[in-house]
Amino acid sequence: MASEPCDWQLRCTELKQRGAHLLQSGQWSDCSFLVGSEPHQTVVPAHKLILAMASPVFEAMFYGGMPEGNEPIPILDVQPEAFKALLEYIYTDNINISSFDKACELCYGAKKYMLPNLVKECTRYLWSDLYPKNACRAYEFARLFEENVLMEKCLQIISTNTKEVLTDSSFEEIDLNTMITVFSLEHLNVDSELDLFEAAVRYAKAQDKRQAERALTPGPGSPKPATSTEKVVNVDSSVDSSPEAGDAEPCRAEPEPGPSGPDAPPPESREKLTIRNAIEKIRFLTLSPQQFAEGPARSPLLAESEAFAVLMHILSSRSDVPLPRGFSACRVPRKQLIGSGPNMPTFTVDTPSPVMVDQVFAERPPPPQYPRPRHEGPGLVGLSVLGGLGGLGGLGGLGAARLPGVHAPGGLGAPDQLERHSGDFTKIYCQRPMIQHTDCFNASVLDCSVTFMVDKNICLLGVQVPTQAPSEESAMAVLGSQSPGYSELLYAHLLDADGARLTYTHYTSRVPYRHLLDIMFNRPVYIQRNKVYKVGIVFNKVGWYPMGSCAQQVAAESVFFNFGIGQSSDSVRDGLIRSIIFTY
Repeated sequence: MASEPCDWQLRCTELKQRGAHLLQSGQWSDCSFLVGSEPHQTVVPAHKLILAMASPVFEAMFYGGMPEGNEPIPILDVQPEAFKALLEYIYTDNINISSFDKACELCYGAKKYMLPNLVKECTRYLWSDLYPKNACRAYEFARLFEENVLMEKCLQIISTNTKEVLTDSSFEEIDLNTMITVFSLEHLNVDSELDLFEAAVRYAKAQDKRQAERALTPGPGSPKPATSTEKVVNVDSSVDSSPEAGDAEPCRAEPEPGPSGPDAPPPESREKLTIRNAIEKIRFLTLSPQQFAEGPARSPLLAESEAFAVLMHILSSRSDVPLPRGFSACRVPRKQLIGSGPNMPTFTVDTPSPVMVDQVFAERPPPPQYPRPRHEGPGLVGLSVLGGLGGLGGLGGLGAARLPGVHAPGGLGAPDQLERHSGDFTKIYCQRPMIQHTDCFNASVLDCSVTFMVDKNICLLGVQVPTQAPSEESAMAVLGSQSPGYSELLYAHLLDADGARLTYTHYTSRVPYRHLLDIMFNRPVYIQRNKVYKVGIVFNKVGWYPMGSCAQQVAAESVFFNFGIGQSSDSVRDGLIRSIIFTY
């Protein structure tokens, strides 16, 4: 090891600078790791105390009942670059993620060594870098680490961008179970089932090519490569199909053994067995006879007897020829796109959800026998409440800070459109201009909601809602009170098009009358363009709220919002949602 410069500590004014020097120089290191797999292994020096301070796994490794004695310590399941990035985080708190693949590898190491904040940041990076080309890989990562929200959003991207996912070269390298999951989805944006079958054909050819290359260039002393037959053993052939509706028939299995004789698949054609379970999910019965005869029927992925049986079922739903074992008997095409009205832009549907929209929002007619609010007094001014953004820039806890009030017609306040916060992001307000003013009384629980769609991908942070308008009784109480206002209590959540909750927050605090509250969700949510989302607020304090009719089309910082998408019942008292708070 080269001699270290004298008095290097004098140049390091912060702890992370000192840690970075020790990590880069290896000075005073008392352990080392052999990282990666051959032929790309490397030895990385480290310091037991620093590692144990950050990770309970390293603490048990070095200071537990059975401390690690091997030198260097082998870590074969983490790539060198990812392990070095993990050490950089431990020594300096810096998170160095430069690619989607590195985020996956680094997150694996962070999970293994119990570094939850690093896991959170890696997952956040994956959210920001989620596209059709890597949605399948991200889904496999999310499934492996049980990141359910990320897994759901990957399936949404696959559902709404199916053709782009299927035609990308990365689809040929996905795990077989992932392809079965994709082919089992009810919502797929494809022209026909031929798109799925053609993707399966490309997948089979790519597998054949890789297997042939491994057979021609085996490594010295390496075991024989796994064959496609060996892969089939690990495939779960009991993956359930998506729920099928309409005139779909139950899948029927032949009582006889599989096809034999001249129509049986030849022994050398074993590759089709590796994707057999995916082929079974394809809804061949939704194709026309010509489509099937000119496409799948000519493919070696189907035996002649199987192709004949499927064609007979396409021609007649009462065919006496049984379908091949396990094949889908569904005659209902995949659900794709929905719209509302001739001039309404088309939007995509997310994957199915067990939570329905009408279970979340219920109409409750307000009783009329209460005194209406007074309209004298100051107008609404902005009140920013930064709460619950635990994963974004360290913003946390509930607090309140006045924003400059820019009074709009009718006394409604309009905060500054842009506001910079310590989280190193810009809050942008999509403010909905008021067209007509009314009031709405909350006797117990008051629901309001609005659906919306944007033309660009954004990150949604929260919503802005008004506080109560004082009634005659409360106005008299305000005049004699040292701390005018009331204790607000509400719940806010964000849903996708199928009613699945994406994020939420609870808010309770003492607030002034006739103000605007910024209600920040418990985490930022990545919003995709041309997809429908629904914001809902549930007010739990009795009193009058200033409501009204708001504009349905609003542009904010080059992002166009379209509100009130879908059925009229999807947006309830949407005038109580004054702004959408977002960032890029």
